[in-house]
Amino acid sequence: MQAKQFDEVVVEVKHVSKHYKIAGREDKVKALNDIHLAGDSELLPIRRGEFVMLRGPSGGGKTSLLNLLGTIDRATEGTIELFSNPINVDSTDEYLAKLRLEKIGFVFQTFNLLATMSAYENVELPMIILGKLNEKERKKRAIELLTLVGLQDRLDHLPSELSGGEQQRVTIARALSNAPEILLLDEPTGDLDTKNTVEVMDLLLDLNLKLKTTCIMVTHNPDIECYADRILYIADGVFEKQVFNIEQTRLDYDEYIAYLNSQAGH
Repeated sequence: MQAKQFDEVVVEVKHVSKHYKIAGREDKVKALNDIHLAGDSELLPIRRGEFVMLRGPSGGGKTSLLNLLGTIDRATEGTIELFSNPINVDSTDEYLAKLRLEKIGFVFQTFNLLATMSAYENVELPMIILGKLNEKERKKRAIELLTLVGLQDRLDHLPSELSGGEQQRVTIARALSNAPEILLLDEPTGDLDTKNTVEVMDLLLDLNLKLKTTCIMVTHNPDIECYADRILYIADGVFEKQVFNIEQTRLDYDEYIAYLNSQAGH
């Protein structure tokens, strides 16, 4: 595999903290504490085409950080820069909504598909909301994306007629519908069995390599770290370390199953 070249910075996090106030408690809960991913730190900013995983214990701050990067939530202190534009208290809801619609794709552990809509309609919906493509262009793109994720024969199926792995593929196709520059993934394999986990990770790696989509993924599964360019470990709201993979590799399903079975015996 050819070594990836990273140039342009797409995400910088500058001394960001996130505190929550909980009813009935005096002290605030500190979800994130002085998180810094920037050119002037050893923890580098996230660059276009990079596949970054966020790992660490539950409650460590992974999802809080992902929500800030997706502008679903706002930092208590510090600044996040997306595509060199700062996101801060002055950023309007309209601006952030447009940013999410045009440049950020979301994939969650729970598939969040609309139950009354077919796979095709679920993928088409963000394009309708954005309003850039006409009906013919939307149809072509929705079919292309569902073909890309291997579901060209499932266009008219409702979510209830699809397996968990298939539903997650529809979710990924939907997240890609407006050609986002960043894909944010929160435990995308958390509800999947081993076979579907490997298939979905293989798919995400293909998308990352072919489309050059920047992927930032929260996971609790250490076995899939091999798919990332870089893993950032976060605990108690702070980064503990970063690890680089020399190259991204896939899990071999048969070998992985044999490994899991050998571990189960211990």
